[in-house]
Amino acid sequence: MKIINLNNILIISFICFFFLSCSSVQLIDISEDDQLDDLLNDIGQVELSINTNEEVKQLIFKSMVYLDSDIRINFVDKIDNEVLLISSNFLNQNFTYFCKSANDYLEEVTEKYLFNFKKNDEVFVFYSERYKSQAEIVKNSYPGVRIFSLEGDYDDLVKTVFELSGSNNRGDLINRLIQEEEVNFIPRPRKDFEKIYIIADYDQSKNFIPSLRFNYILDKEIYVSSQSITGLEDRKKLLDFSNVILTVPNSFLQEDNFENLNELSKLSFLQDLVLISAIKKNDGISQTIAGRFANIRLSQNTCSDIQANLVQINNLGGFTQL
Repeated sequence: MKIINLNNILIISFICFFFLSCSSVQLIDISEDDQLDDLLNDIGQVELSINTNEEVKQLIFKSMVYLDSDIRINFVDKIDNEVLLISSNFLNQNFTYFCKSANDYLEEVTEKYLFNFKKNDEVFVFYSERYKSQAEIVKNSYPGVRIFSLEGDYDDLVKTVFELSGSNNRGDLINRLIQEEEVNFIPRPRKDFEKIYIIADYDQSKNFIPSLRFNYILDKEIYVSSQSITGLEDRKKLLDFSNVILTVPNSFLQEDNFENLNELSKLSFLQDLVLISAIKKNDGISQTIAGRFANIRLSQNTCSDIQANLVQINNLGGFTQL
């Protein structure tokens, strides 16, 4: 698949803005042991009260077990302004610390690359029913985009949307007219699009992508929702997404031997959430933290923004950062 280098301009600009907009802001990479130790020493002793269910409690324990910190966590039933409430669906939860939910941030990065330097009408969006509202938001934000529901037979849907039926019929007619020798006919899809964006879970995406390729939609960039893979419990299933582009947490690149991506994404976010909560409670300085889930530009005065990685999945099921 050919990735357009023009996007590099956007990448460089966005990174510069993210990391350099406040020249006094310190960058801390917690994947580096010494920098993590310094951060924990700066945080010092702090006590957090958290209200959540048993499943999330176990994830919090697991996410914090490797941190040699003085952060103390109390799980409480009472909810007040001092209590951090964490729902079972916390990757879609809006926390006061962050301007958007974790999943919203992942999709935001993908959409920045989809729609910058491109005409809106060059992107076709396919969505499953669960993500209909998200597809409609994209449509309202970028009026030229065309959206299509993932329903019925996927091969039929591809033939209809990309106007392949007429091309196939012409191929059949040629083969009937030239009976002595079968013509190796390749259908020609419509040319008024450049990118495809699939907003769906794993099962829908992994069935729809082969339909695109089977029908010779081969030379266009295919993007998928991050939630297509963040819920995977078997990393080997990434092989179903060869050459596809999406946004992933930092930990997906750092911990390539961790098989359960669903658990990894949750553990990564919870560790970042606890660290940010502790810094906020101790009135720590504004700083940029390269966390396990994302790069977080922490601000004490406003909600904090985060930035994740745009990647392409290679034919071995690994991630190549773009």
